[in-house]
Amino acid sequence: MSIEQIERQIQQLPASELVRLCEWFNGFLASHTHPSTTAEPDWQETPKLMAELSRRLAEFQANPDMAVPFEPEHFESVKRQLADERAQKASAR
Repeated sequence: MSIEQIERQIQQLPASELVRLCEWFNGFLASHTHPSTTAEPDWQETPKLMAELSRRLAEFQANPDMAVPFEPEHFESVKRQLADERAQKASAR
């Protein structure tokens, strides 16, 4: 079966089945190491977290009207917080 065929099949799944697929696939990915990764990352998402994120994405994709847009100031605030955290990490090294 080709990737395109798989994509078409996935697109036809109802939201509840998409959630199941995402949970399974995230567990599958988590159980396989990536050979290109040579060093341990600072942190890694757990399969449980990835499944929850996938569930939320599937829920959103099934009902995009549930989205509430962020105000532009929100992103500036997040950027500042990330910059502060990175600076703290860099100074701690």
